[in-house]
Amino acid sequence: MNKSIKKVALLTVLSLAAVSCQKETMVNPQTGVETSGTVYTVRYTVNGVTHTETLVGEQAWSAFLQRMLALAEEGYRVTVSKNTDTAQYSMSKEVVTFETKSKEEAAAWIVQKVNEGYDVTFSFNENTGVYTCIAVR
Repeated sequence: MNKSIKKVALLTVLSLAAVSCQKETMVNPQTGVETSGTVYTVRYTVNGVTHTETLVGEQAWSAFLQRMLALAEEGYRVTVSKNTDTAQYSMSKEVVTFETKSKEEAAAWIVQKVNEGYDVTFSFNENTGVYTCIAVR
């Protein structure tokens, strides 16, 4: 019986030694950068004071535009442009005007014209409830 215990003990020690010599598979942590979408550099003017803001993603662009429309509703005149190059020279300017009572329609039209390269100036008439949007290129 003494030989059996020695054999079992030896077998157990060898088994543990064999397992401990196995190379462990290392798991590398996956660090990734999630892209949030398009980056916009927006130039905007509120009652003649010009600002520049960088926006990341469509959600930020939409939130920015809602803030600008809220300023227009408070009586401010707002101009928005994605083109930050202020040195634009053109002999003839293309002007497009749009009026609506719908804030959603105004926002959609502003986005469309800004994406087409226009500088869009908009205001809100509190008495009539009309958004007046003027795009200039």
